[in-house]
Amino acid sequence: MKKQTILSLGFAALFVLGSAFPAEAYVLLSPRRRWATTPVTVRVYYIGNSTITDGDGGVTAVVGAIRVWGIISSSSTTSAAVRGSAPATIMLNSNGGLCTGSCLAATLTGYYISQAGDDRIYDADVYTNTAQPLYSSREAGCSGEYDIDGIMAHEVGHVIGIGHSNVSGATMYPSVSACNTGNRTLATDDVNAKNDLY
Repeated sequence: MKKQTILSLGFAALFVLGSAFPAEAYVLLSPRRRWATTPVTVRVYYIGNSTITDGDGGVTAVVGAIRVWGIISSSSTTSAAVRGSAPATIMLNSNGGLCTGSCLAATLTGYYISQAGDDRIYDADVYTNTAQPLYSSREAGCSGEYDIDGIMAHEVGHVIGIGHSNVSGATMYPSVSACNTGNRTLATDDVNAKNDLY
């Protein structure tokens, strides 16, 4: 009888300890993959986008926004993405045939080398749906547009190997409402996903 009570208390302690640490809600890309070294270079290409331009500070804002991950080296560029060839490039002027309708942006994450342990990413490119109304932090207000800075912070999460989070309000949550700038700031779940890989 005494042995049974001790065993029951042991299971109860395990349950309490297990519930004291919340389960992670983030998801990594499958198969698990990461860049071999950091910082990861991500270029922002804007030529041909009349909404987000370098002249009015919009591209500078996007370049700054994606650095929220702490492992990104970024700059604007006049060189378009070459699929399958590094560095990673955000195409602010093109949907690449990938992102139409209600899609805001899409990231190609299939460029990686399989190896024992973590697979190694060698390229990832982001394509933007220019048919969607977008705005940047340089603008004073929002009237139903989507925040390009937060959208690109989300997409760069995919670039570094993170999937979608189940935590509402996380940068890697799979949807965002118009005028919402919350994606510009990483939630604990986003940081935990990044730290799991890097």
